[in-house]
Amino acid sequence: MRNLTAALSTILESWKRSVLSSVGVAVATVAISLLVSIGRGVEKDITRHVEDLGANVVVVVPGRVDLSMGFNPNLGGQSWFAEEDADRLRAVPGVVQVATLSFAGGGIRAGDREAYPFMVACTPEWFQIHKVTLDSGRFFLPEAAHEVVLGSVARESLFPEEEPVGKNVEINGRTYQVVGVIRDENSSGPSLFRMQSFQNVGYIPYKTLKADSQAAQIDRFMVQISHEAEPKALVSGLEAALNSRLDRQQFSVLTQEDLLGVVFQVVGIVSYLVIGLTSISLFVGCFGVMTVMLISVNERHKEIGVRKAVGATNRDVFWQFLFESALVSLVGVVIGLAVSLAAATALSIWTPIRPVMTPATVALATVAGVGVGCVFGVFPALRAARQDPVVSLRNE
Repeated sequence: MRNLTAALSTILESWKRSVLSSVGVAVATVAISLLVSIGRGVEKDITRHVEDLGANVVVVVPGRVDLSMGFNPNLGGQSWFAEEDADRLRAVPGVVQVATLSFAGGGIRAGDREAYPFMVACTPEWFQIHKVTLDSGRFFLPEAAHEVVLGSVARESLFPEEEPVGKNVEINGRTYQVVGVIRDENSSGPSLFRMQSFQNVGYIPYKTLKADSQAAQIDRFMVQISHEAEPKALVSGLEAALNSRLDRQQFSVLTQEDLLGVVFQVVGIVSYLVIGLTSISLFVGCFGVMTVMLISVNERHKEIGVRKAVGATNRDVFWQFLFESALVSLVGVVIGLAVSLAAATALSIWTPIRPVMTPATVALATVAGVGVGCVFGVFPALRAARQDPVVSLRNE
């Protein structure tokens, strides 16, 4: 305890030098804690968007997704699905309803304004699976033709100051009538992925797209299952239904957990790479602490000699200097966390990024900063402890 008190007293006496020597650790702490917090925020945002698909929803996609390998680049290619495959999926026990989705592409023109939302051709079942609230108008009916339901982002771009319901727009050279506008239920403000979310979308009837373009393909089957059914257990039944016509390599059945797993696998790899790179700055900062401590040892020959002359052991001197290294690193961590918190707050207010700084992130930054600082403080502490008191007093 007395060694810690002596170290703290030294830090307070030369606090300016202590703060300056901790700058490197502070910069590294900001890099690590802020990047980890941004990564957590991105994961939370992605999770919310996946959960927006609806409760108990299983997604059937063309192409084979190997969950152990991550993203499959062939997912954007040819789809082998046919309309009768939806009937096969509906026949599986536990399935409530099935929606057919096709990515229509193109954009929307209203007068001299244009927008390029995510254009989706779907069957009316999608609006029952994906629970959304209409701001005005209605969803299109099964017999609908050339009608469009706009998301809130598309509505803001095309009709910023007027009611869009009843107005005509042009989509891929065809005239459509706006019949409904989806309300943006996101109360937490702009999202990093808002432009890729279900708010930046335009829905048109799948039958209309199929009639206008025979080349249109089915890109997704959204399968809603009963609350009593276990998604993982139902996957095998859905696969068996499609296996009657398709090869196993031509489709994949994914639960929400599978979707998040694929995304988080990619996000995790990027996070590890970023943390690895920013950790270099931590070692550089702690190397600076070690350099300052070595200079301090050379400047404090008299103090070390006097302490040993009055009974301090090598162990006492070692722990005093090691505690000093730890305290200098801790000062850097505290400064870095304060800056990170301020930066995270600023990002949340002025940008779509929503960093999430958790106690685990704070603990990680603290342990990393102080731990590496202690490691780099061992050499200066050993050098101080091995000083001969007679030589130290004579040199002084």
